[in-house]
Amino acid sequence: MNDHQKSLVSIPNTLSRVRSLALRTTRDAERCFWIEGIRQFVQAFDARMRFDTVIQSPILLKSPLAEMIVRRLKAQGVRRIKVSPEQFRTISTTERASGIGAIVKQHWFPLAHAEPSRGLCWVVLEEIRSPGNLGSIVRTAEAAGASGIIFVGPRCDPFDPAVVRASMGSLSHLPLVRTTHHELARWITMHDVKLIGLSPEAERLWTELPAAKSIGVVLGEERGGLSTPLRRLCHTLVRLPMTGNADSLNVSVAAGVMMYELLRRSQTHQIRERQG
Repeated sequence: MNDHQKSLVSIPNTLSRVRSLALRTTRDAERCFWIEGIRQFVQAFDARMRFDTVIQSPILLKSPLAEMIVRRLKAQGVRRIKVSPEQFRTISTTERASGIGAIVKQHWFPLAHAEPSRGLCWVVLEEIRSPGNLGSIVRTAEAAGASGIIFVGPRCDPFDPAVVRASMGSLSHLPLVRTTHHELARWITMHDVKLIGLSPEAERLWTELPAAKSIGVVLGEERGGLSTPLRRLCHTLVRLPMTGNADSLNVSVAAGVMMYELLRRSQTHQIRERQG
């Protein structure tokens, strides 16, 4: 059997594998996930993600940059499968099929390798119900210069297809950690990381925070807020000022407000240091 015949045989199996990655059980078992679209593909390559398989529809793909990356990956030994537009559309979940997608290895880091003072802050999450909210938090965290995201427990899945789409490629660039409450407690104590939890019942405003070298921004689930175990790990609870009739903000919006307040403070401090 020549290479062309082998490719024809493997196409149905590969397409079936992509569809199966829509299930978390498959993603967890294979420790892989599916990315689709030129932006996601280029971002994953730039972030040096580990590619398992590239699926390309030459007729649909109209990006010279993506085509060049496909050739580079193929030269590195990454498997490439060419499919027809009709075949690609059977696995596409976007409004307009771009003709490029890839099965990529998940990137998890042990908590022990997480640098406490790296970047703006660590974002700490236990459960976010909406994949769209989680993807938006990931995108904002990367844009604001966050150190990475620490997931406490198994509930959040950053590699859910809807999360990956909403992150707009930012997922590829952020260190991701999966840990437990006990391990997180040891880590913050060892490295003197201050966990700041967002709660509408808090007495202090977010802008009243004392300065700290290493910070973790802790966000709770959309409806229930911070769980009791996670709340106990927080050194301080803060709230965002609410002057209108709404009693809460969308969690991804709240995350953005918190992170950009930290960024503002950091940049203000840098300007004052330069000015002497």
